[in-house]
Amino acid sequence: MTVLENNKQTWNGYEKFSFRVAFIFFFLLVVPLDANYYQQWFTTDWSNLHIRDIGKLSGSSFSPIKVQPAQPGSGDLGSIQDSSLDFLKISAESANFGIASYINWGLAFVIGLIGAAIWSLLDRKTTNYRTLYYFLIVAVSYSMLIKLQGLTFSKVFPTQMPNLALTQLNTPLGDFTHQKLYWIQFSFVHGYEVFAGLAELLIMLLLFFRQTRAVGAALAIAMIGNIAISNHTYDGGIHLAAAFYALGGAFVLWRYLPNIWNLVVNEKDTNPAIYHYPFEKKWQKYFRLAFKSFVFVMFFVLSAYLHWQNYTYDSYKVPAQKGLTNSRGFYEVTEFKLNNKTVSYSPVDSLRWQNVTFEKWSTISFTVFNTYMIHGEAGRGKQFKDVDRTYESAGTGGGRRHFYYKADTINHVLYLENKNKVYKDQKLKLSYSRPTDSRIILSGLNEYQDSIYVVLDKKDKTYPLYQSRRQPVVWNP
Repeated sequence: MTVLENNKQTWNGYEKFSFRVAFIFFFLLVVPLDANYYQQWFTTDWSNLHIRDIGKLSGSSFSPIKVQPAQPGSGDLGSIQDSSLDFLKISAESANFGIASYINWGLAFVIGLIGAAIWSLLDRKTTNYRTLYYFLIVAVSYSMLIKLQGLTFSKVFPTQMPNLALTQLNTPLGDFTHQKLYWIQFSFVHGYEVFAGLAELLIMLLLFFRQTRAVGAALAIAMIGNIAISNHTYDGGIHLAAAFYALGGAFVLWRYLPNIWNLVVNEKDTNPAIYHYPFEKKWQKYFRLAFKSFVFVMFFVLSAYLHWQNYTYDSYKVPAQKGLTNSRGFYEVTEFKLNNKTVSYSPVDSLRWQNVTFEKWSTISFTVFNTYMIHGEAGRGKQFKDVDRTYESAGTGGGRRHFYYKADTINHVLYLENKNKVYKDQKLKLSYSRPTDSRIILSGLNEYQDSIYVVLDKKDKTYPLYQSRRQPVVWNP
């Protein structure tokens, strides 16, 4: 769309048509059309808010076409709420990361073209849409900063990429998906994670004020556009959300480009002629001040506080329920019986457990020689239930299996549930005993209903990743 200057009172035909397409397209993308979204403002427990509530109130996606992954449970919606409205469901191989994930954007653009054509027939007298253009830019800017706050403050208070779990430290590098490798790099450099969060916070603040909106849009393209590219490269699940920030930033920056070009390239003095709605009436000034104050308090102050509270008391990426007392560690399987028959260790045995990790929270993982369907996401989102908090397990392939468990410490029974949503129906019931502080014995039925007896012995293990660069590391095979 041609950039429209403040002193241009009459737009060309193609300028008006381009604006009509853009207006309808972005209206569909930034304005929630789901009645359930608006209902949440009245049903939310405001006396007991959580960051999950802020995420739900940040908007919903335009997704009348639901693109389902080929393998149920292999995808993840992430932290951006999906609309409950759908008119068509399709399956596509590229549903999670490929071109099919953009199908609703394509639909919005087609609707924009058709709507613009009808609009053009009905409105032949209007000479320009300066006022609508201004408010559309405001809507896109505020939609960007509101949706960005969840990712921003979960980095400022580093919970988006929490510390590496023991199961991750004991998983072969090649068993991680590309996306998971990309995410877990942040898990041991929280300083950079916080820096990235502060950079996103700067973008939010710049978009909030119209005097700095162009700079905020440019930074959104540069920084979050890079995140979009990275998510495409590594098959990340938030590529669509990140691409929206880059697209919205380009739209907001668009009308500033001729002035920037004239100043930087042509090296001429430039007096930007950018139209801003004057808000001359008193009620308009009060409404603008009230709206900006609400957005700032809700999505800057309150969101920051709730993320700090979550970081301090309940990191949403890992289960809140503590695991067995003093069980955290890496265990070797020193004895394994299957249907009462001892099975000797073999690196190519698909049923015998090779090693086991207990986390400090209620997750147990073990390795067998097998290849399972990957829970193809990085453990995003802000889930309520511990079993759905899958950061330490999602995006992991090979033979590593991860189970959430509930412990009956009176009867000494563990109730296990597979955290991989592809195998969410797999549940185990294992009795346990602890003859010594470093030994755990498990017995019961495995996921194939075979009886198992497993003796686990804790092994002291040093992880060079967390050692000082000048501290010697001794490896005991």
